[in-house]
Amino acid sequence: MEDRLIETLGHYFVYHKIRERYGLTFEQFVDKWQRGVWEA
Repeated sequence: MEDRLIETLGHYFVYHKIRERYGLTFEQFVDKWQRGVWEA
């Protein structure tokens, strides 16, 4: 995966407090995003 995309997803993950709100690690979040099953 391209570094720019990882950086963008990282910003999204932090800004939207994905870990706190959904209990996901960054790796789990990226996996869901890649598979197209991520829903906020």
